[in-house]
Amino acid sequence: MKQSDIDKIRQFDRFYTNVLKLTDKYHLHTHYTLLEARILLEINAGTNTANQLLTLLKLDKGYLSRVLKKLENDKLISKEVDPNDLRIKKLILTNDGHAALNVINSRADSQIEGLFANVPSEDINNIIKSMEEIQNKLKE
Repeated sequence: MKQSDIDKIRQFDRFYTNVLKLTDKYHLHTHYTLLEARILLEINAGTNTANQLLTLLKLDKGYLSRVLKKLENDKLISKEVDPNDLRIKKLILTNDGHAALNVINSRADSQIEGLFANVPSEDINNIIKSMEEIQNKLKE
């Protein structure tokens, strides 16, 4: 790969990070970091053990443990023993966790709607196709 290609990809990455404000301390003007919000989203989607989160998000085990403890202390998640394997603790969103995730999802949807408000629908379709192509090419 040419250095100029690397530079263009990195430039787009910086642009995208700024557009979605991914470097803000708290994601979407909530009390949660981007990682905390992502963990809530993944638990809600069925990734419900620490090991599954480690694999999916490629995090350090100690770091994930601290984040999960914070979410548990904030009463956003709870842990319950898997009846099929007593060694496994399943992560579950609490009512407060569902409420927090609803706010996050609503604000994320609004952010995207605002971002694309003045983009013609045929351009949106092309952008989505390009996003899908990037995902398909970079799948591990």
